[in-house]
Amino acid sequence: MIDSLRHSSKKRAARHAFFWFIWISSFTVLQSFGSGIHDYFAWSVYYLITLPLFMAHTYAIAYWLVPKYFFRHHYLVFSVWVVVLLVLASIGELIISNELIWKLVKPENIQSGNYLNGQNILINGLGNEYIIIVFLSVKVVQFWNSKMGEKSELISKKLLAEIELLHLQSYPRFILKVLDRLEHLAETGSPQTSDMIIRLSNLMSSMSSGLKSAKILLYKEIELIRSYSDIQQLILPKNCNLNILVTGELKDVYIPPFLFFQLVEEGYAVLDECNEKTDFTILIRTEPHYLLFSMTSWNDRALKVPFDREVIENCRKYLNYFYPENHKVISNFEINFAEVILEIYT
Repeated sequence: MIDSLRHSSKKRAARHAFFWFIWISSFTVLQSFGSGIHDYFAWSVYYLITLPLFMAHTYAIAYWLVPKYFFRHHYLVFSVWVVVLLVLASIGELIISNELIWKLVKPENIQSGNYLNGQNILINGLGNEYIIIVFLSVKVVQFWNSKMGEKSELISKKLLAEIELLHLQSYPRFILKVLDRLEHLAETGSPQTSDMIIRLSNLMSSMSSGLKSAKILLYKEIELIRSYSDIQQLILPKNCNLNILVTGELKDVYIPPFLFFQLVEEGYAVLDECNEKTDFTILIRTEPHYLLFSMTSWNDRALKVPFDREVIENCRKYLNYFYPENHKVISNFEINFAEVILEIYT
């Protein structure tokens, strides 16, 4: 914590030093442009010596008057103090420049007579206010960027919390669904019950390891889908035609765990009560910087169980967090047809 504060203070000091360096350099060039090297030197000395006065004036307004009076809507008190500081800073600058700086480096700039008159005080004061306006403008931009960054971070944290919640919810929901089917097999005395228990145990073990990771290898997700499909084939009618097609290079391709699996799980739920001939196709294709997932269900007559749209929205949340602005979700649902396509650009 202390190291973080020190680092922040150093960065802040560096930004302030850079601002004042740019201010001295730019005004030195403006005052000396077209003149000889001596003028550049004289104005550099002028701004360097008067710099503490400018800084004190600027910081007094930015860090004292603005938060204490302006932000609390005490505009009259704020205005009075601004005028007082304007006059004091302007008088101080005139005295320092005429009695010290110009005598040392540029005597011809010394103002004769009463240089502490109202006109000179007003002109110098307005020049000082210009510096303050620039400084406050920079502070406003920094504050705006900081708040926008905080807003973006809060949105990201909220989305991450939703993703973690969905992540934790998907596992027990899946287990409950499969256990219901397992119970049905056991009650009917199906010989496939023992085989399903073994397959389910293996699948649960693989899914448990995926819960601990932010991302898993694509081929592991495909293994989960294949294992789950093997379990489903023990339950689904024989006239259900299942196709799982995988093309492309799977090495070093990572995705959020259960991103595709939750869609496949819901796809099988749609087929639960379909006794007619049904085609169920899963396509996963990888290309350089591109990943495609496609899932289609087709039935001769009608899909009796509608596809849960909430699963689509959950996928959108996953994609918005892990692949912001680098993904596309396409869904098409008809009476006897359901299609979901995910495109990810990496």
